[in-house]
Amino acid sequence: MGFLSPDGEIGAPLQAAGFLAMLLVGALVLACPLISRARRAGPAGLTSCLWRFDIALAVSLAGLAVLNLVDHAITPLAGVYRPEVGDGGLVENLTVTLMLFPVAIFLGTRLTGSGQTRHFGPACMTLLSLVLIAAFGEEVSWGQHWFGLAVPEAIASTNLQSEINLHNYIRPGVMEAIYFAAGLVLIVLAANLRHVLQPAPQAPGFVALKALLVLAAILLCHHVFQELGELAVMAAAFLVWNRIDDGRLTLKPRWLHTLTGY
Repeated sequence: MGFLSPDGEIGAPLQAAGFLAMLLVGALVLACPLISRARRAGPAGLTSCLWRFDIALAVSLAGLAVLNLVDHAITPLAGVYRPEVGDGGLVENLTVTLMLFPVAIFLGTRLTGSGQTRHFGPACMTLLSLVLIAAFGEEVSWGQHWFGLAVPEAIASTNLQSEINLHNYIRPGVMEAIYFAAGLVLIVLAANLRHVLQPAPQAPGFVALKALLVLAAILLCHHVFQELGELAVMAAAFLVWNRIDDGRLTLKPRWLHTLTGY
């Protein structure tokens, strides 16, 4: 696992090769629908399918990726990215906020009684809420830096960054392999999106959403971009969840309907 650049250097050979390979695969995954759309609808049709919120979000994330390189190689951008140890920064704050959006929406609809037409059933949403709350707690080290909590000696001496969380017990090389595997899953999902989701009759197609998923997959595949990759994944996941819940997208596999429905 040491080959996967536990120190996060951008030039580590194996990690750089994996990152570049994912860039190439991502470009191929996006090129196919773009070429097909251009042939069917011409330049105007291609422009219309790209003139979407998802593309604007992907462009914004790509801009943050450029700043990410500046933060890593030139000068720290503390207001945008968190320090190596601790919490804060625009990217992490957006990430943890998106983690709690579905939880807040679920609780709001249940309390107001307006959730009966929602796609996702209470069992699915309760489980999702618990997972997201746990992820939120891990991301902010369970409030350690917010509240100035003292770290027990047993944790300080064994945790990678002396923080109150579980994910820092995973060795960096293993963590980077997990992120790369997650990127592979996302790129496969993007390539096969029409087998998983069906847009509503008047809803736009998948090209813009596919671009966002591909970008998230690429960002996960190098240590330098992993914080930003987490934000990209949460943003894409929230958009898909929200669009399924309000009917703009439909889950195609029957087993997913059973798993998520009432």
